[in-house]
Amino acid sequence: MKKGLLIFSMTVGVATAPHAMASGSTQDLLIQKLTQVQLGLAPADPARAAVLLRLADLHAERSRQLSMKELADGCTVCTAGAKDRDKALTYYTEALSKVPPTSVAKVHLQIGHLYELQGRNDLAEKSYQAMLTNGGMTTPIEMAEANLSLAEMAFRQSDFVKAAGLYDKVLATEGASSQGLAAYRRAWCSFRQGNMDASIAQLQDILKNPKLQSRMAASRGVADVQFLEEVSRDMATFMAARGIKDGDAETLYSLSPEQFKLQQVTMLAREGLRLGQKDQALKTWDYVYQKQSDPKMRLEAQVRMAQLNFDLKNTPAAAKSYQTALSLWGATDCTTATCEESAKGLRQFIVGWNRLENSKPSAELLTAYQEYFQVFAEDEDMYVWGAQAAATAGNYALAAQWTALANKVILAKHNVEKDAAAKKSQAEKLEKNLLLGIENAEKSKDANLLVAAQDDYLQNSVLKQKSFDVQYQKTYAIYQKGDYAVAADQLKQLALNPQGSAAIRTQAAELSLDALALLKDDARIMAWSAEYAGKFADKKADFQQIQQKSILTQSAKLAESQPEQALAALGSFHAASASAEDRKVYLKNKILLSEKLNKITEARVAIEDLLREKTLTAEEREFAQGRKVWFAELELDFTTALKTAEQMNFAGLSADDKVLKLAMYSELAEKDPQQYYAQYLKQSKDDSKKPLIASQLIRLSKNPVKDLETYKMYFKSNNGLYARAALEVYGRTKDRKALDLALKEKGASKQDAFVMIEKIVFLADLKALSAPLASHTIDTKNQNTIAQGLKARVKLLEKAEALANRAINTGDWSSQLLALDLVAKENTRFYNEALSLPMPAGLTPEQENEYLTILSQQVAPNQNTAMMAETKVKEFWAQTGALESYKAFATQNNEWAQYTSQEVEAVAAIAPEAQKATWTAAVAQIKAEESAQTKPTLVELEKARTHLKQNPFMASAIEEALVLEKKAQRKSMVEYLEGRLATLAKKDTEVKEKQQ
Repeated sequence: MKKGLLIFSMTVGVATAPHAMASGSTQDLLIQKLTQVQLGLAPADPARAAVLLRLADLHAERSRQLSMKELADGCTVCTAGAKDRDKALTYYTEALSKVPPTSVAKVHLQIGHLYELQGRNDLAEKSYQAMLTNGGMTTPIEMAEANLSLAEMAFRQSDFVKAAGLYDKVLATEGASSQGLAAYRRAWCSFRQGNMDASIAQLQDILKNPKLQSRMAASRGVADVQFLEEVSRDMATFMAARGIKDGDAETLYSLSPEQFKLQQVTMLAREGLRLGQKDQALKTWDYVYQKQSDPKMRLEAQVRMAQLNFDLKNTPAAAKSYQTALSLWGATDCTTATCEESAKGLRQFIVGWNRLENSKPSAELLTAYQEYFQVFAEDEDMYVWGAQAAATAGNYALAAQWTALANKVILAKHNVEKDAAAKKSQAEKLEKNLLLGIENAEKSKDANLLVAAQDDYLQNSVLKQKSFDVQYQKTYAIYQKGDYAVAADQLKQLALNPQGSAAIRTQAAELSLDALALLKDDARIMAWSAEYAGKFADKKADFQQIQQKSILTQSAKLAESQPEQALAALGSFHAASASAEDRKVYLKNKILLSEKLNKITEARVAIEDLLREKTLTAEEREFAQGRKVWFAELELDFTTALKTAEQMNFAGLSADDKVLKLAMYSELAEKDPQQYYAQYLKQSKDDSKKPLIASQLIRLSKNPVKDLETYKMYFKSNNGLYARAALEVYGRTKDRKALDLALKEKGASKQDAFVMIEKIVFLADLKALSAPLASHTIDTKNQNTIAQGLKARVKLLEKAEALANRAINTGDWSSQLLALDLVAKENTRFYNEALSLPMPAGLTPEQENEYLTILSQQVAPNQNTAMMAETKVKEFWAQTGALESYKAFATQNNEWAQYTSQEVEAVAAIAPEAQKATWTAAVAQIKAEESAQTKPTLVELEKARTHLKQNPFMASAIEEALVLEKKAQRKSMVEYLEGRLATLAKKDTEVKEKQQ
């Protein structure tokens, strides 16, 4: 509200008669004249009140005009009109006591307004309060004016509760002026107090109620469009602040003035977007789009909808809005200047999308870029970003296309740019993008794209900062394609170009000589290297060695497909004049090629040369020693292999594997490996291998029976292997203690080794008992000797029965048969002998009969035992298949054949006549097979080994040696050759797979 206007309108009411307000010099003249009149009037003169009011009005008006002029002139500290306000206050204050009571309220109102303008709010409030307590002389309309002024003061002081109550009083006064303003301010009070719905409803009431559709009383009943535009705009603000709801757009559209309907709904959409109410903002923008006839405004709506849909993860809808926006752009006269916000929105939509998919751009994003470029063909930055997105997505062809378009636009702008600084900036931008295009083309691995990018740089670069480097890259590509003749000449030109960097010129020179070496152009190699030595002083020695390097390079290139030619090429290398590093490379390559060509002797010579090099690194020395060990193996020179291996670190092997390898070489070299095996047992955590190592230590021991017990602890996880070790020890020593030690660890095991040990022990025990039992006789010299003989025989028979029970418990066929046969025969013999013994002397016939009866009863159990045992023996002999199983077992376990033959021989000795010949023949067969396993002669072994040395990678040569080594019972050599054979088979498989 403009205070000056309000003051003027009120002062008119105070004067006794209406006066036209003067302006300019006329106003000043009136003030002078009335001042003189006032000075001439007595204080009690009745006319003085009217003059005072007129003077106060004139000073108040002049103060208003001076203030407005000062504001129009752009004052910062505004003081104009202050003296006139003071004068007006003086005159109004004097007139207050002279005017009629009905006019006092009007004067207080004017005084209050002037105090407010002076910033003296306390005095202004007193004046307004005086109006309200004027003894009933103040009219309701005047009280409403006082309440409005007090409400405005409270509103400005942010006392919205107080202001709201006062505005309500104004609104409750029928006919009160400025009710539209009061209602408007009342809505703002609700908004400031957080009563969003109430504030919106109060603004809606203003827009619906004709009585409230103007600020001032003078306009009451006539809609103030400007005021209603402000109200509807604030309603959009309130709705957005509360949170846009369904139907808000329709309500706002229906209540806003006709010419502002879409403007206000658009504002609501913008506010919703600004406040992050994406769902409702999207709906509101769609409402705007549906109502809007202006293509530019529809364009803005679709731009906003595209971004909102994208933010809401509705990419298809976002893309559709984006495409619609681009179409609308073409249907308007928009330019990036006239429709700047929409242009920015379209651009930002793609940029934001790109940012989200920075690491993995989608096909939809690239399509969006393409659509953008169809409309905005001069946006070089977007071309650059789109190219990077395409390159990241792997679409290098599209990236190259957009990069080229970006370069075209940048170059065109550079060419027309007049400002030097801007022109420089465009040139730098072009340089950067041209190089980026080359970088993307390199990533594409597409030679055509790379050449195009390089050509683009060489043709369009303004700064040409990298032109030499790019030209080198192009030439290097020619070299890589194998066009060495062209590459060599171009590389030389680059090498001798002083504009290039020293590093790249040197590379070009070296590569040109490599090209000549591949072309075998020795004449030009010599000429060019001499020329380069003169041009590159710091590389003189290097160029003098370049020929040597070219030989190494050429050999390396031939190595994979043409190893013979590669090795022949190394023959041109002059080791004496070469650098230490080149010499090492030469020797390494010679070693590898010789090995590949099966020239083992040449390889071993080259290894010795390499090991004599003084600059070998630890890694290089390990390589040389490793190959030396391997080649020594191939020639079965295990002494050299062991000696060399002991010097190696074997970084690729575990500590356990290293110790086992040294142990293997020791055994193969016929050295004592026990220290390594003992070390393995001490350090290894692998309990599964320890029994095997302990077995080997027992096998190598000079006191195997003792060590069988010493190393027993390592067989806890494999007692079967312990039994086999015991059998080996017994085979060497024939010391039964070894077998007894094994049987203590048997437990419930049914493994073959334990079964064999039990058989051996049983046969030994049976043999030990059979001889004394079969040879035992009863001395019949007298009754005492007879009694002693009987007693001794009974003890022996008890032992035989115990042995039979032991055999039955084992379930072994031969053990049961042999024991029961012995029991049957010896009990029968004992029964017959007992009944044939002489009777004691001096017995009567009756006593003799009684004696025989008693004796017969005493030996009857022996007769029964003999009969049962004999029956069981017959049952055993009636069984079929036993002999074949023994023969098969002997064949499969040749190392135990001697024990099997002894067992079968024992059975054959007691066989019935009908089967004796068969069993006797089986004994001969088993012994013959055992004898057939004779060890090969030294000549046979040496012949096979020589053949293997000459053909180390021939499977048949390995197999030939393996057969003989097995017969020679050289276990370590057998294991080694089996490993060689397995490795060879694996390599053959890998080669076949590669060929397929």
